[in-house]
Amino acid sequence: MAKKRNCRRTTDESIIHEKVVRMRKMTDRQLVNYVDEMVKKARSESLNQGKEQKKEASRLSAEDFVEEIGRIKGIGTATMYKIRELLNNRLEGNADA
Repeated sequence: MAKKRNCRRTTDESIIHEKVVRMRKMTDRQLVNYVDEMVKKARSESLNQGKEQKKEASRLSAEDFVEEIGRIKGIGTATMYKIRELLNNRLEGNADA
């Protein structure tokens, strides 16, 4: 494979090339530590993203949910009342009601 001239590299390619050259110069121990740190960083970022997604999913209010159900054809006011009552009981922690 022919060597690519520096003047023909884009800025992104130059940045990547510099990183690769630094990695090639690392000793085995430095390389292992570098990879371990990258893995830890990736895991912590994915864990934080999971927490954020969970918060967004729990933001759905009971009223929004009931309104969505109310748009379904064939569900009348009596059924909507029962659904709203059950949902409120579950959210308050009363599973028996």
